[in-house]
Amino acid sequence: MAEKRDFLCVDDFSRQEIENLLELAVKMRKGKPQPLLAGKTLGMLFFNPSLRTRTSFEVAMYQLGGHCLDISARSDLYELEPEEGTVMDGSAAEHLKDAAQVLSRYLDGLAVRCLPERRDYQKERTDPVIRGYARYASRPVINMESCMGHPCQAVADLLTMRDKALSLEGRRLTLTWVNHPEPQSMAVPNSVLLAAALFGMKVTLAHPMGYELDPEIMEKAGKYAAESGGKLDVVHDIQDAVKGAEFVYAKSWGSIKLWEDKERERLMSRSHQEWIVDRAAMDRTDRAWFMHPLPVRRNVAVTDDVLDGDRSIVYDQAENRLHLQKALLVTLLA
Repeated sequence: MAEKRDFLCVDDFSRQEIENLLELAVKMRKGKPQPLLAGKTLGMLFFNPSLRTRTSFEVAMYQLGGHCLDISARSDLYELEPEEGTVMDGSAAEHLKDAAQVLSRYLDGLAVRCLPERRDYQKERTDPVIRGYARYASRPVINMESCMGHPCQAVADLLTMRDKALSLEGRRLTLTWVNHPEPQSMAVPNSVLLAAALFGMKVTLAHPMGYELDPEIMEKAGKYAAESGGKLDVVHDIQDAVKGAEFVYAKSWGSIKLWEDKERERLMSRSHQEWIVDRAAMDRTDRAWFMHPLPVRRNVAVTDDVLDGDRSIVYDQAENRLHLQKALLVTLLA
């Protein structure tokens, strides 16, 4: 058996490997489905709700001739212990190590979604559950979204932007925080930022003070931008951020500083209601395409006229999840 590959973070793959994924995704989008994964089974382990991710992976495996097994962490799993060397005399009935190794005997690959509980940022930023499965499973593990990353979303977003711009190098992307009534995951902005930097885009990251992304992610993104000929700027005014943009990517994310205090963060978020992508903001761009990974709070994060307008490509993003994931599954499981 060939050495397994996991896909936990955008930069688990080189730029050339991501280019190969994009090319394969385009071919699959154009052609008829082929049973390239006949007889293969992907286990999908969800600790959190999902619509696009769950559906797109299931359809992808079906179109490739394989099978998806949907495993709900709440109803199908015992409570798991992720820490090594723990005396298991508490509520956890099974160690993650044992679950991962048993599932590896049944499945050809495992995809996991496990979002943070916002209790301890320094611990949760290590993505202990997903990285635990990757450590102990002998089959490929795919990150379907975690505390720190959503690589499938970000690479599908590269595909969507490339459909509009052909080459991504030098294209101007504004990745902006937008309002939301509840604290949101940093997974999407982390991954989109890294992916755009890898591909040489000129990225403006916009957010209010207090919503800084993880310093390690920012350091990596700066390094990748420098290596690829791209650029990374950070601004704290949405109107300045969108000026001249060719793509406006809106997404809310939570505050690291208020990670364990949701009520204070809700209050802070309410003070930034001007952080919304509306027609006035889009008029400051260079006829930018509007992007959002969905689900989206209409008229909180973005106004209806922008979301439903002819420069919105949010449904293209959602569709491209299917094609990108087919390419990824063939790459990892075939």
